[in-house]
Amino acid sequence: MRRLTAIVSTLALLLAACGGAASGAGKPTTLAPAATTEVPGTTASPATTSTSVAATSTTTPPVTTTAAALAPAVTTMAPPITTNPPAQQAPLDLAVYLYIDEAGHDGRTGPFLVPVHRQVPYTTATATAAIEALLAAPNTDEASSVPSLSTQIPAGTTLRNVTIVDGLATVDLSDEFGADHATAAALRFAQVVFTATRFPTVAAVLFEVEGYPTAVQTGDGDLVTRPVTRDDYNAIQAAVSVETPTYGGPAGNPLRVSGVGAAFEATFAYALTDNEGLIIAEGFAMTTNGMGWGAFDFTIDYLVDTAQLGHLIVWINSAEDGSRIDVREYPVYLVP
Repeated sequence: MRRLTAIVSTLALLLAACGGAASGAGKPTTLAPAATTEVPGTTASPATTSTSVAATSTTTPPVTTTAAALAPAVTTMAPPITTNPPAQQAPLDLAVYLYIDEAGHDGRTGPFLVPVHRQVPYTTATATAAIEALLAAPNTDEASSVPSLSTQIPAGTTLRNVTIVDGLATVDLSDEFGADHATAAALRFAQVVFTATRFPTVAAVLFEVEGYPTAVQTGDGDLVTRPVTRDDYNAIQAAVSVETPTYGGPAGNPLRVSGVGAAFEATFAYALTDNEGLIIAEGFAMTTNGMGWGAFDFTIDYLVDTAQLGHLIVWINSAEDGSRIDVREYPVYLVP
C-alpha cells in the first residue's frame, strides 16, 4: 500500500512538471491587461489532467496549470477621475448712474448724476452687466424715495453690444435710445458714459444705434460724432460729486471717499452720521484744483457697534455768508 501511494505521488509530480512545460514554464510570461471588449471564439478552456489507478479507490485531484496560475495577479487601475465643481464666484458690486433731484446747488438746478449701487451675478463682462443694469433702473423703491432717483434713458432701450479696445468702449443700443433727440439727449448720453467709464479699462465711449454711428449731444449742447468722455458732461455733475462709496452701497471701515469737485478754494466739508442721525465723524477735505474741477480722495475713521445704514453728507460753505450750498447726502451701509 505504501509503495502504491509512492508511485501515485511520483506520477502526480511528473504530470505537474509536464503541465508546466506545456504552459511555457521557464519563458517570460506576458499578461495582457484586462480588456473591456471580448472577441468571440478566442476563449480557450484551461486543460486538465486526471490520473486514476485501477487497483485502488484513491484518485488524485485534477491538476490545472495556466499562465495566470504561474504569474502573480496583475491589477491595473486607472486613477480616479475627480471633477471638482467650479468655485462659486461672489456677486459683483457695480454702479449705475442715475439722477437725483437735490436742492441747494449754487447757481444750478440739476438734476445731477449719482452712482447708485448695484449687485449682479458674477461675470467677466462687467461693462455689459453694468450698462444692462443701467437700462433696467431705477427700481420701484428708488423711484419713490425722497429725494427720488430717475433716468433719462427711454423705456424699452436694450443693449445690442459692447466692445472695448484700447480704452474705447463702443456701445451699440437699440433704436429706442436714439429717439427724441431733445433736451434730455445729453442727460441720457451722460448716464451711459459715466457708467462705462467707471471701469479703468474705459476712457471714452463711441455710440452706435442699431449698429450705425450716431450723433451725440454733450453737456454743453453740442452735437458731435467723436467718442465722448466725462469731461464732456461736467455741467451735469454736482459741485462735489462723490464716486466712492456708491449711493446706497457698502461703506467699508475706514470709509474711503473719492470723486471730483469744483469747490471754492478747493475746500469742502463732510459729515458722517449713524442710523440715528448722530454725527460720528466730520471734517474738511480738499480737491486738487482751486480754480475748477479737481479730484479728491481721503478716508474717514468711524466707530459703530453694529452694521447699519448711515449717511455721508458733503457740502461747500458759501464764500458770501458761510451757508451750506451744493449739499449732497448719500445713504451708505456702515460696518463695525
